[in-house]
Amino acid sequence: MIDYKEYTKLRDIAQKRVKRGQAAGVAIDVHIPTVKELKQMGAGVGEIELIRLQNFIETGFSLKKRKELEHPAMSAEQRRQRRREQSRRYRRIKVAKEYAREDYPTKYQEYLKGLETLHMDIPPSKLPGFFAYMDFRFSQGAKGEKKYVFDNFVDDYLKLLEKGYNPENIISDFEKFEADQAMIDERAGTMSGMNYEKAQGLWDQFIDEID
Repeated sequence: MIDYKEYTKLRDIAQKRVKRGQAAGVAIDVHIPTVKELKQMGAGVGEIELIRLQNFIETGFSLKKRKELEHPAMSAEQRRQRRREQSRRYRRIKVAKEYAREDYPTKYQEYLKGLETLHMDIPPSKLPGFFAYMDFRFSQGAKGEKKYVFDNFVDDYLKLLEKGYNPENIISDFEKFEADQAMIDERAGTMSGMNYEKAQGLWDQFIDEID
């Protein structure tokens, strides 16, 4: 029996990646069935579509590889831009090493690789706050629930920056918001443990309520 909640979560992640690729000019012709469509397809189809969806997320497409295959000739301005990007990348790595944790010394460099894969840009000055934010997000819910959610966490972080949020205040303000919601749940008699879905729902609500 297919887990429709898991399928819905993975489909949302895949849809975001498809939209990012299309926005970058990549021709991605793929249809990912909705849960409603799966139920109409009959027994057994859902499991097959879930496997296809997991493979799509794990392999997917790479804008970086596509650019490397094209090998366009660079102008003088493009070469200067490339040097600026290399300098910025060096500063990012320097920050990642500076804030590295003893229990996981390469974690923040892995976060940087994830950002590069997603073609998302976070200035070096905002990386310390980003590292703390990502550690906090990954601490919420069971490990198995967060296999494909790195880009969702990054999307939420960028939304907060776009709304003018100070990276140093994100976690403390969210914890205050979470505590307020917990008090509301407790008064309503629905207090329960934190899992990925509940945590993501709280973050969505937290972001939406920011002016």
